[in-house]
Order: sequence, then structure tokens, then C-alpha cells
Amino acid sequence: MTRSILFRLFFLPLVFGIVCLTSGCGGGGRVEGNVTLDGAPVDGGTIVFVPEGGEQSRRVAGEITGGKYSISSSDLKSGTYRVEINWLKKTGKKIPNTNDPGTTIEETKEVVADEYNRSSKLKVEIKSGSNTNNFELKSGGPITGPGRPGSETQGGGDTTQPGKRP
Repeated sequence: MTRSILFRLFFLPLVFGIVCLTSGCGGGGRVEGNVTLDGAPVDGGTIVFVPEGGEQSRRVAGEITGGKYSISSSDLKSGTYRVEINWLKKTGKKIPNTNDPGTTIEETKEVVADEYNRSSKLKVEIKSGSNTNNFELKSGGPITGPGRPGSETQGGGDTTQPGKRP
């Protein structure tokens, strides 16, 4: 009888908890995939999933390294998300550091067009559990870098997500 009590009190809840964590019944989700710009992997960028409509989820962000991202979060609930992708790429130039006068920092420039970040129309449907979403970005649209409203350069453009054409 002691084994039966131990089994019900400890072993069953432990197995149930492991099953819930691995199957996604905890309410969170996982999303992963590849991000390229003109066929080249985005390296050092960020990807943000912004819940659409009146959903009570929070924005969920992750890093893009070597063209790949992977995010697991309890804040990633089932629903529709707008996707924002940014990539501040080093230009090779040194510029004055306004936060530490007399020093310099590496200059970076946003290389992903506004239509993929500030004005993104990229949308994905996230389901409970594991999700895969790849983003193939194209150059060509206007870019206004962070903190530089109105300063535009050429880059970014159309998206060709599997199954979705502009």
C-alpha cells in the first residue's frame, strides 16, 4: 500500500508535468526558423513577434545568428503575430561615441527595409507547441534607421514566405 501512495503522490504528477512541458500544454510556445536578406543569412539581427488584435500576449523577441532564430517563451501564446525584423550591420567605420566623449564606436546601419520592421506586414499564425517560420527578405524598399526618422537609404523589399507571395 505504501508503494501505491508514493506512486500516486509523486510519480504520476512528475510524469504528467514532463508530458505537459514537452507537449506545450503550459500555454507557451516555441518558434524557430531561418531569416535571409537577398539569399544571405542575417547574422546579428533581431526578430520580434507582436501579438495582433486584442490578444493579451506580450511582444516576444529573439536574436538571429547565422541566419537562424529560436525562441521558447511562455509569452508566446497561440494566435496571429506581426513580425518585425531588424539588422544593424557594421559599416566598418568608426564614429564618435556620444555617450563617452573622446572615444569611438563601430558605426552600424539598418539594412532591413521598413516594410519588414517599423511598417511590417509580415504575419504568422503561432500554434501551441513548436512552430517553424522562415523569412526570405528582399532588398529595395526605404530604410529609416532607429532614431533617424526620415533618413532613408536603399535596402529591404518584398518577402517570399513559403505559401505567401506579395
